[in-house]
Amino acid sequence: MHIILVNPLSNNGKTINESIELQKKLEKKNITAEIHSLLEIKEIEKFLSDFHEDDYIYIVGGDGTLHRIANSIQGLEIKPKVFLYRSGTGNDFYRSLKQKGKLVEIKKYLFNLPQVKVNHNKAVYFLNGVGVGLDGMVCYEVNRLTKPKNRFNYMRLAFKSFIRSKKFEVDLTIDGVNHHIPNAWFISVMNAPYFGGGMKVAPKAHRENKELEIIVVKKVPKIILTLIFPTIYFGWHTIFKSFVKFYKGNDIKVTLKEGQYMQVDGEDEYPVIEYEVKK
Repeated sequence: MHIILVNPLSNNGKTINESIELQKKLEKKNITAEIHSLLEIKEIEKFLSDFHEDDYIYIVGGDGTLHRIANSIQGLEIKPKVFLYRSGTGNDFYRSLKQKGKLVEIKKYLFNLPQVKVNHNKAVYFLNGVGVGLDGMVCYEVNRLTKPKNRFNYMRLAFKSFIRSKKFEVDLTIDGVNHHIPNAWFISVMNAPYFGGGMKVAPKAHRENKELEIIVVKKVPKIILTLIFPTIYFGWHTIFKSFVKFYKGNDIKVTLKEGQYMQVDGEDEYPVIEYEVKK
């Protein structure tokens, strides 16, 4: 059995055509695959119970789609092989795998994930990373776009957010060691290198690492920050050692003096006063 699961809301609605494209590619290999909308699945455990080890599931969607799926399947037995057919607008998960071709096997990456608990709410799993401050504000703006979500619009909204954003005071605790930061612009905790549709914020992060990468951007004057931010696409921000600090850890707690914007795998939340990450 071969099933194509599509998120019709992903990639500005283009995933429907992409799922048909995948279906035709499989037909050329004499594989018949049915297309199902993820929105129609009400009981995920019941849905998965019909599959066997020699079955295939193909997911057509982006980072947001994978984030929701990963949080829906924790604790369940996933018998079929699971593949991602690259779609969506961010594709930071796909980009981090560094594999060629639009179709990649991903089941092993959907488990043993780090968790984040925000404002004492229920913990959720994340695939790529979480961040508070400027990147959270940018995600807030991007998620309310009526125009296509692409790199150009992300950068446009990033500069809009620069104008609105302010430095904030935060206590960052990493594996029991506290760092008081009175002038942070953003703090990201990463399970993989990329956020924001290809920004290589954590060049040394890897999904199979035992520790998470923590990136703190602080002190930098706003005008210089506008110059540093685009360099993140290439991972060049690492040279600004006075303003960009890197840490590693498994138990991270962030306590804020005032509510800030936050993103978890590109999903925004506001206001956030504190959050805790564990891997």
